[in-house]
Amino acid sequence: MKLPTVIRKVGKRVVGATPLLRRAMLPSTDYRVLDGIVEARHLLSSSSGWLSARTAKRQDRAYQNLIAAMKRGEPRIDLKIAAQAVTATGLSNPSLLEVGCGSGYYSAVFDTMLHGAVRYSGADYSEAMIARARAAFPKASFEVADATRLPYAAGAFDIVFNGVSLMHILEYEAAIREAARVATDFCIFHSVPVFHGHATLFLTKYAYGAPVIEIVYDKQELMSLCADAGLHLEQQWPSIPYDVYDATGHHSTAETYLFSVRKTAALLA
Repeated sequence: MKLPTVIRKVGKRVVGATPLLRRAMLPSTDYRVLDGIVEARHLLSSSSGWLSARTAKRQDRAYQNLIAAMKRGEPRIDLKIAAQAVTATGLSNPSLLEVGCGSGYYSAVFDTMLHGAVRYSGADYSEAMIARARAAFPKASFEVADATRLPYAAGAFDIVFNGVSLMHILEYEAAIREAARVATDFCIFHSVPVFHGHATLFLTKYAYGAPVIEIVYDKQELMSLCADAGLHLEQQWPSIPYDVYDATGHHSTAETYLFSVRKTAALLA
């Protein structure tokens, strides 16, 4: 075994065995199952999580590397799937709102992989994330907004794209209904972690060094909530592998869903 290989293996073991190093160097670590939504709400209220400027900076740096690889012609599977889902709507030059946009990196994904054929806007509840998004993508529109109370009129966008944020929204039923209300034609829920045959679980973990809440959904429950919100499943794709078995004792996957919107009087209200 070559010396550099030995050094890398030892380094990984040291990082994995040291909480401070794990949290400083790994994007996601220290998963723990919570005792339901009450404990999740308590932890959320006591942690800055995604609101932290430091967390926003670390996440942005990680995605800058992914965007650079994409521009070299090496997109990660979840970026490819996001572009495929938008293409599958069949819409030409659609207006698209990304809910939970973070630092706006999917603006670059759609601009590159769909050749600018999307009129992109982003919303996120983190002012730190939106500040980075506005600095990086000055031509796009970004707003600080709560996914469960979006400040847009019914049918304001052709597509509402939830870019990997549904897993962090405790009031997810309200977020699903708001996405359906604001979308005219389609909703895309991207890279959603789901169980096949196990109840929804709330977890905590360290993401980019900050404690955050995460939800892994019972897929049957998720599909039922979407149907209740007036959404009809059109297509689905396997996304980036995401298995939380070590923390939960149950295997999970991540999937992307394309829903068409069927407006009702309740949704339009």
